[in-house]
Amino acid sequence: MNSECGGKQKSFFSSLWDRPVNLMLFFMAFAMVFWTVQCSLLQNILGLDILETITWGAQMTLGHSKHPPLSGWVGYFFSVLSGHSDWSLYFAAQLSLMTGAWFVYKLARMFWDEYASAVAALLLFFLFYYTPSETKFSTYFLEIALQPVMAYCFFKALREHRIHQWLLFGFFCGLGILNKYSTFLLLTGFLLIFFLNREYRKQFFSWGPWLALATFLLVISPHLVWLWNHDFACFKHIGNRMEEEHDWTLPLLVIAAASYPFAMQGGVMLLACLPRFQRWTRKRRDTEIFRWSLILTLVPSVFFIVIALCGNDVIMMWFCSVASWTGIAVVAAFPFVVDREIFKRVYLLLLLFFFCMAAGTTCDLLFSSRKRIHTMPSAIVDPALAFWHSKRSDPVPVVVGERWWAAVIENYSEGRPPACEVNDDVFFELYRDRIFEKGALLAGDPGAFADFIRKTGYRELKFQSIDYEFKALLGRKKKSSFSVAYYPSRAEREQAEKKR
Repeated sequence: MNSECGGKQKSFFSSLWDRPVNLMLFFMAFAMVFWTVQCSLLQNILGLDILETITWGAQMTLGHSKHPPLSGWVGYFFSVLSGHSDWSLYFAAQLSLMTGAWFVYKLARMFWDEYASAVAALLLFFLFYYTPSETKFSTYFLEIALQPVMAYCFFKALREHRIHQWLLFGFFCGLGILNKYSTFLLLTGFLLIFFLNREYRKQFFSWGPWLALATFLLVISPHLVWLWNHDFACFKHIGNRMEEEHDWTLPLLVIAAASYPFAMQGGVMLLACLPRFQRWTRKRRDTEIFRWSLILTLVPSVFFIVIALCGNDVIMMWFCSVASWTGIAVVAAFPFVVDREIFKRVYLLLLLFFFCMAAGTTCDLLFSSRKRIHTMPSAIVDPALAFWHSKRSDPVPVVVGERWWAAVIENYSEGRPPACEVNDDVFFELYRDRIFEKGALLAGDPGAFADFIRKTGYRELKFQSIDYEFKALLGRKKKSSFSVAYYPSRAEREQAEKKR
């Protein structure tokens, strides 16, 4: 009886490796839950990028000064859905990662079996873009989710020649642009793949590509109108970002960022095949999928490298979408057949990597006290609102301030007063009338309000410093401070003028 049970048990565990997609989904679900719970329990407050994103979303406008509107809408939707609980934004970030990885798997399945496709998707989780080093929901996370969906619809449309696939492709391309303008680089890659393949080019004169283009333009047209009416504010931000000075080593870092996914994932594959390193088992190369994965990787990578070499600033997170195709490229170039054994070894290496990351990040969050992670929201919100109510009894109409301070007060106050970033012209134009008419609570560094004073013409601001403490659960207590000021309503300003 024991031997039978042992045989059945062995057979069960052995059969697990026969369904790689189930194991892949199990890992993705477990990782999503773990990182969401970890962040929710060990981080007291949302970070700058998350708060900025949902502040944009709360405006429900068709654009912002930095990015198109989609990430703000999605982030704010998750926040509202959970009653403005922090965990929903951590969950949204993880859901974006898992959506992207799933569609990388679906895309690979058009060319390969389950084992190779699952490995191509799982290799992504060895990269820091897919680990808790970046747990904040932002445009980058939505980009990671949307671009594999776009690629899946693109190749689906090319291979199946169905109108609805082209319509879906155009729709998701539109959403991609509404999230981040760098999606144009991916669209450039799609165009190259389309025109370099003779069979694909035959569809140029069919209805599909043109309906996709029409759908794409229809989706982005409201944002284009907004850009026109706001003097192309987003492009000005991109230009200003490019002009920022950087160290001479930046081009080297950009080149390293472009090659890092291949090096990391290639190293994992080498470890997975070490026991059979002596013999080559692959008889053919997957030239088509390898070619297009390199195109989708190299087009944005070369662009970022060139602008870095020209002396412009580049952010390493810009490479997050590039990494989506590197797992496919590495598997396509792999000289061995990705079979059950290779998948098993990659999966076990991933579990080891995951538990090391889980232990390391948990210890870091427990012991390392950081302001934008471990501050209790009440330490900022309560004294800021107390200062306001020492002047007036009605709710705060607008919070004007530096990004993080203003967004914290908006997100964690009961009345959720709208936040206006102090040096953001789009924000200011949106709330100008309310600020002039009803007044505002100012929060942040007094030195950041020079432009606000110039715009309002009010030079009698008196800032009050507020000290607060923050600490990790097992970390050392630290101190910081910020300043608040009162900008009076129109009636109060007019009354003060009369008294003079």
